[in-house]
Amino acid sequence: GPQEKRSYLIRASLPSSWPLGAMSTAAETHGIELVMPRPLRSLATHLEASEGQTVSWFAFLPQRLQQQPDLLAAAVAHVPKITAEKWFRTSTCTSCSTFEGEAESDASSEQASSVTGQVWELSMDPVGCYRVQEALEQAASEEDRCALAQELRGHVCQVISCPHGNHVLQKCITTMQPESLQFIIDELTQHEGSVVRAAKHRYGCRIVQHLLRTCPPTQVSRIAGRLLEEAAALACHSYGTYTLQRMLEFGTEEQRYQLVRCVERNATRIGLSPVGGGVLEAAINHAALKDKVWIARAVAQDPKVLVAMARTKVGHSCVLLVLENLQQGEFQSVFAGLAQHLDTLRASRFGRKVAAEVCRLNGPAQ
Repeated sequence: GPQEKRSYLIRASLPSSWPLGAMSTAAETHGIELVMPRPLRSLATHLEASEGQTVSWFAFLPQRLQQQPDLLAAAVAHVPKITAEKWFRTSTCTSCSTFEGEAESDASSEQASSVTGQVWELSMDPVGCYRVQEALEQAASEEDRCALAQELRGHVCQVISCPHGNHVLQKCITTMQPESLQFIIDELTQHEGSVVRAAKHRYGCRIVQHLLRTCPPTQVSRIAGRLLEEAAALACHSYGTYTLQRMLEFGTEEQRYQLVRCVERNATRIGLSPVGGGVLEAAINHAALKDKVWIARAVAQDPKVLVAMARTKVGHSCVLLVLENLQQGEFQSVFAGLAQHLDTLRASRFGRKVAAEVCRLNGPAQ
């Protein structure tokens, strides 16, 4: 019955991720038992009251807590703002709404004062990084954001490779003006090989891509130059391939031309890579009209390359694009080479799409 649901939710109202020191002390004082299995918000969205309406989590709290919002406020003051928002924004209770506003205001004030002077340390922390990101978002001016971001100066290469810190740098890039991001570019290009290592890193590649997307091409020209030096290797790398795709999309005409030429010269090597199809497809999409044809020809020289690409998720769409960009007189020889491998293509999920296109263009006899 309703009473059984209420009793269960009271005991399951707090998740294990909450810092419970203050809450436990306050609860013991008032004789309230706190247990921490599933989040109450998740349970409340699945349980309905007797009249069939979804109820607010606040309704399942003990009467003593409902009547003493100051007790809840004292506990939530120690919870990161991002966590508090997730838990309290669904409340429909008037007294809880008042409490939520007060908690948000207190949390924002406390967070702004606590982040300054320890941005570097907090950025490397799984909880602290959220506080820094929130502070960057809520900063009153560009000057305030720069003051916070400057605390990362000298630590950029470490922050880039951190599973938590990289999100802080991404927040800097998305909230600050490009000229304010110069210190990130300077530190990335300061040491030989740093740009390429970042482009190949699971987290670092996100930073390089964001910089290429956000900053003017002239500002990131040194980054682009370092990437061009290792373009063939990056095109075959599981993370580096995405960096080159962003460069093809946002680079200058000259940068794009140099990268397209490199892709054309290394088309066979890139095509045989499990992830190379993404760069080849991006090169065809963003190249000049005459260059599209040259890339298509380079890829289509060896039917084995087309067959290998056609059997992968990344490569099969590139093969279809290659077929579209070949000149009329070049169709027959390429289709003849692919027709010998139809059985191999039809044995794979993505190869079947290419086989169907080959049959359509090469005639019903195939």
